[in-house]
Amino acid sequence: MNFRILLFLPLTFLCSCLDDELAFTVVASPVNAEVEKLDDGTGDSVSYRATFTELDKENILDVNIGIIATPVPDLELNIYSQTQDLLTTITTDENGKALLNLPATSLSGVTRLEWSGTHNGAAFRILTNL
Repeated sequence: MNFRILLFLPLTFLCSCLDDELAFTVVASPVNAEVEKLDDGTGDSVSYRATFTELDKENILDVNIGIIATPVPDLELNIYSQTQDLLTTITTDENGKALLNLPATSLSGVTRLEWSGTHNGAAFRILTNL
């Protein structure tokens, strides 16, 4: 029995993972998005309003200041379907808001929208389930 333990113990160290890196890196998005579906009442088109903000976490520990959300103006966004088909390109206004208005037929079979762009040199992709 002791022989098995002595044999098993070194094997566990030899078989352990030596690489601490993840299979892929996950980096936080440089912007935050709040996406809401607008009820326009017609079945011909589908509309979404998205607000993009940059979060300033410098004073996160100060109870009087906290996290400050600053709108991101003139942010160019590419809207893709889950199959990576480019649906349209839109730009945020001075308040960081963007209006996506698509014909309902162009969203047939689409289950997820991907809002992608680049802010301060960092690429991002934000997913919205339909």
